[in-house]
Amino acid sequence: MKKIFVLFTALLLISACSSEKASIKPAPLLDAETLFKQAEEKIKIKYYEEARQILGTIKTQDISRKYAALAELRIGDTYFEEESYNEAITEYEKFLDAHPHHQYASYAQYKLAMSYFKKIQTADTSYSMAKQALKEFETLLKLYPRNPYMDIVENRMNMCKSILAEYEFYVAEFYFKKGSYSAAAERFDNLLRKYPESKKEPETLYYLGLSYKNMGENEKAQKALTTLIEKFPTIELSKKVKEIISSFDNKKN
Repeated sequence: MKKIFVLFTALLLISACSSEKASIKPAPLLDAETLFKQAEEKIKIKYYEEARQILGTIKTQDISRKYAALAELRIGDTYFEEESYNEAITEYEKFLDAHPHHQYASYAQYKLAMSYFKKIQTADTSYSMAKQALKEFETLLKLYPRNPYMDIVENRMNMCKSILAEYEFYVAEFYFKKGSYSAAAERFDNLLRKYPESKKEPETLYYLGLSYKNMGENEKAQKALTTLIEKFPTIELSKKVKEIISSFDNKKN
């Protein structure tokens, strides 16, 4: 009788376990496409935090990986749209590290450069941000030469170079006013080599010539000042330069 009872109990347990297993349904697969569309709608209405939550779910749970990478990229975009450029930079850099050959890698590189470009706001940070933005734009052109942002990038790069030229001129002028003509000449010459055709070129040639003149290097001074007259004959500064060059000629006589 005992054996029959034990057997009966065992059968009941097996039956209960089978019934329990049958009642447990497998978790449904993540519908990444639908979620991604939801996130896009949130972005359109500027609900960026809610969008990031949805995108975060896709990023970690999309088994197909079809939308996971796009979710990573769009997280960066939400920060960019919020003008949280430091966070955007972090997300774009992570995306590029993980997916350097992704079809949207050039877009990520462009947005990375633009994040730095957007941070060019004050005199305190403009130089370093312009320098970094220029570097990232150059990386875009080097790694993705067929990117669709060429016209925009060229304009942005010129703006960065203009800011950098302004800074170099400011430093060089500081040395000039201080009487450190050798340091000033080096800075002015460096500006001309690194940022040719900048708006500061006439003034740079002028002060470069004066720096050499004050150093007693009249031949170099005359060369710089003559270049100024030849390239910018109609500007007011050229009139002053002609008088300085005449003084060199008088000394020779």
